[in-house]
Amino acid sequence: MKKVIFAVFCFVLLIGCIKADVVSETLLDACKSEGISCVSKAKDDVESLPNVYLFRGEGCTYCNRLITFLDSIIDNYDVNVVVYEVSNNVDNKNFYRKVGSLFDFNPSGYPYLVIGEDTFDGYSSEDDDNIKDSLLSLTMNDEPYDVVNYLNSSSSNTNDVAVIIIMLCFIIGFGAYLGFKIKSKN
Repeated sequence: MKKVIFAVFCFVLLIGCIKADVVSETLLDACKSEGISCVSKAKDDVESLPNVYLFRGEGCTYCNRLITFLDSIIDNYDVNVVVYEVSNNVDNKNFYRKVGSLFDFNPSGYPYLVIGEDTFDGYSSEDDDNIKDSLLSLTMNDEPYDVVNYLNSSSSNTNDVAVIIIMLCFIIGFGAYLGFKIKSKN
């Protein structure tokens, strides 16, 4: 019985290692964590809005400037801003790299802003008009491209298959082990 409990414990531990702990925050949360006073309002029904993704580093001056800019204009657009802090979270950093790779970009710094199919690496006030144009384009599109949802759905399918394969291998291996133990006692 101890072996069965140990095997179940190992299996649960293994499954826990497979799932990534990617953590996102809202634009308002990012403002608060960086000590930036926010002027935008929380949006209702964010699940129906197209998503804009911001990958930022804690204490990053350029990130904070971009957060301040987005906060000042975001109420004019029907979008949801999803923020990932990548400097202190390994899973977020790995996720950031996966998103970048879909755009043939090797992320090395931040901020990195993804608006539909448009990306902005770094931030300068010279980008403001292009960011506004991308936001407008995203809201006008009937079926806006959402790279992160695409990545999440394809990686979750891959994770599900991996979990099933690992479970089957574990069950077969454990069954063979128990069969061998029972046979050796006889």
